Amino acid sequence: MVKKILFPEDAKSILSDVNPEHKFNLHMGTSILSLEELAEALEIMDDVSFKHHITKDRNDFSNWVRDIIGDVDLSNDLMKAKTRKKAFEAVSQRVEHLKMLKKDYLIKEKTSLINNEFFIGLLLGLILGFVISAIINSLI
Repeated sequence: MVKKILFPEDAKSILSDVNPEHKFNLHMGTSILSLEELAEALEIMDDVSFKHHITKDRNDFSNWVRDIIGDVDLSNDLMKAKTRKKAFEAVSQRVEHLKMLKKDYLIKEKTSLINNEFFIGLLLGLILGFVISAIINSLI
């Protein structure tokens, strides 16, 4: 299966918390709102809780990631993960990859803002210089 190419904007969206009405209620009694929280839950949950969400007929983690988070590639990876450890590794690796993309996005966004501010300042400086020069020339 071909993996979707992710862009930094996608990473920001996928890592965000979901609307509380779409939270994932875990068998162990807690709720999660994000992939990071899913990774944390998979790391500490027991096998009984894990097997409650993954049966021969369904995979609650995969469904939630696909339908609510919107990450089809991770959802497919979770369908293949038959143990809690494998599911934890898949989610953790995805979160780290998305964090790197998001970091790149924030750096580019900040750099773009700085560049825009520089050119606006340069343009205003040139205009102001021409205005002052014209005023001085008219007084002479």
